[in-house]
Amino acid sequence: MKLYLKSSLSTILVVFFFFILIFLSLFAEVFESQTPEVDIAQIYANPVPVNNLKKLKNVRLTNKYGAFLVENTHPSGDLVGPWQMLEPQSLKLKDEFVSKIIDALSVIRVRNFHRLEPINISSYSLDNPTLTLLFTNAENRIFEIKVGLINPIDNSAYLTLTGQDQIYQIDPIEMALEGYDLAQLVESKVLALNSDSIQALEIYKDGHLKLKLLRKDDQWFDQNAMKLSEQKVKKFFERLESMRSFSILDKLTTDQKIFMEKSMAQAGWGLKLITGHGVRNYVIGQVKGQIPGTEISKNDIYAFSTDDLQSFVLIERSEVSILNIQLADLK
Repeated sequence: MKLYLKSSLSTILVVFFFFILIFLSLFAEVFESQTPEVDIAQIYANPVPVNNLKKLKNVRLTNKYGAFLVENTHPSGDLVGPWQMLEPQSLKLKDEFVSKIIDALSVIRVRNFHRLEPINISSYSLDNPTLTLLFTNAENRIFEIKVGLINPIDNSAYLTLTGQDQIYQIDPIEMALEGYDLAQLVESKVLALNSDSIQALEIYKDGHLKLKLLRKDDQWFDQNAMKLSEQKVKKFFERLESMRSFSILDKLTTDQKIFMEKSMAQAGWGLKLITGHGVRNYVIGQVKGQIPGTEISKNDIYAFSTDDLQSFVLIERSEVSILNIQLADLK
């Protein structure tokens, strides 16, 4: 009898543990958090979604010299641009600069990766990055890349990407963008124009409309709906884009701000560009007398600025002459 009871008890325990194992297996199946499959080979090759950066609207680059916002004037977002800097200055970005950034991001090599958690973010200086790149592509998707600590000992850097929970230890980006200043980014040209993206242009003199060009069905018209020569209008845009600056005036002192505000209060010229990206307003005023804190004291120079008057580029009087164009010159 005792032997029978022991055998029955053993059977019951075996069955009990069997059901416990089944229950635990089902529990794990239902409640276990799913870990997404990660292509480790691809992560080590290059985690940057370069294919999403082939067509761009704008880029904001932030480094130790400040924040630089550039806008693509190409209507479909092609990287060829040309690119216009909007902040901190209104100047044309150097040709192929953005294309070179994308090329540099295309060949990033990953050495290792770490968890994206507060202690690592702080340890690798990603809470105070040396470089931030914020891309807005043609589909209005935003991608942010941050580069933190750049280690001179083993020549590596640490990088994070929007939507990814990894910190990547990489070979430094081939373009040392963390050290680029304004002079390395821009040309001396004031404007970057893509005639295919311009929908309208207006020129003002002493507050009065002097010239208005309108695009309709790929043809150009004046403010009186008179048809203009496509070739002559294109040539005018080329001449307008050739306007060059000889000096930059930014980070103004109090005295310089007061002086420039007075100079621009009676700005002689106004320029409005309407493109697929929106409306850009510029003012051009003559600078008379010596600008405080500088050796610039000629009376035949003009200051070119956006309508917020936060910074200025200085141009010669001869460069402004293009604004004197007449409608007769475009027919």
